[in-house]
Amino acid sequence: MAAETRPNPAVDAAIKILAAQHLHQCLWLPRSETHERLRVTFSTTSNFQHGSLPVVLFCGPMFGTRYLVLPFDKLAKESGVRMICVDRPGFGGSTQVSLERRMDVWLEMVPALLQHLGIEHVSLVSHSAGTIYLLNTIYHHRQILDPKAPYAAMLGPWVSQRHSNVTMLSAAAKLPNSILSAWSPLVNFINNTITPMTSRSGGALSSVSGAFQSEAGGNLDESSAQEKYGVDAATAKELERFWSKWSSEEQAMVGGNDEARLLLGKGPVGVCEDYMEYVKSLVAAEEAQHSSTLKLQLCFAEDDMMIGKTGKDYFEQCWKQEAVHDTIRVESKEFEDTNHETVLVDIQKGAMKMVFAQIAARD
Repeated sequence: MAAETRPNPAVDAAIKILAAQHLHQCLWLPRSETHERLRVTFSTTSNFQHGSLPVVLFCGPMFGTRYLVLPFDKLAKESGVRMICVDRPGFGGSTQVSLERRMDVWLEMVPALLQHLGIEHVSLVSHSAGTIYLLNTIYHHRQILDPKAPYAAMLGPWVSQRHSNVTMLSAAAKLPNSILSAWSPLVNFINNTITPMTSRSGGALSSVSGAFQSEAGGNLDESSAQEKYGVDAATAKELERFWSKWSSEEQAMVGGNDEARLLLGKGPVGVCEDYMEYVKSLVAAEEAQHSSTLKLQLCFAEDDMMIGKTGKDYFEQCWKQEAVHDTIRVESKEFEDTNHETVLVDIQKGAMKMVFAQIAARD
């Protein structure tokens, strides 16, 4: 006789949270001259029905799928904002596209998604790899920002190894495409096999997948679980376990291969080939077309091994060029005791609480 399976309330509660409809939405981009019909999967915070609240369109990090809305759902509700998280091509249920079309499809998807949701204006927030998507979105779709309080924030911004001089990325950029094409399976193996047995420290591998785990590298205690998810510690543990498993199994995250190649300079990144030139172009566009001053917040980790101090200094210098001060309101802040991941996912030490407060205030 088979042993009776005992019910596990924590597992049941976690599955109920993860199965909620707002985490599993999709739209279709119609066939065009450049691509077939494309599926786009996305999520929203559970308060999205409150139409008066400002909306955040989140441009997540590499492997930052739609599930990244989960650790910010409670904070969004408390802050009085709504949030959208999108699976970029090849992640989740979103159709894979060629490396050359990746950015173009993103730029086509953004207005289609907002129209689908009935949203006219958003604030933009990015982390890591999402930087290049945010900057392209501002440049090409400036009209989607709030006309009275246009705002964007870049957390742990991505800087090319050409300007950061980060050794591991410089070495990775020299690898052939055949090696980089194995990146997604490698990360999935680490997420599912190695990571559960080790702690996380904000290193090279956790930089692309670390947001799927508790930032402390272990289980959340009762207080932290309530603060982050609004559930008990046992449910939080199961929630993160299923979240990591489901997100890594969906379409094998094949988009990670192209995302890695894109960041390492092996594919087109739109208007972000050169940040210095991008800023000059953005300033010119702002001067010519917009009356309300764009506010940009640069949110750096205290210890970010993905860009180092050299990359941070370079990125800040890009925004200190002549005429920027008169056209764009740029604020830069370093968040104490954070690394490349925790500047995003640590609710107390990271930047998201401040960012949501800024957006809610519409200042």
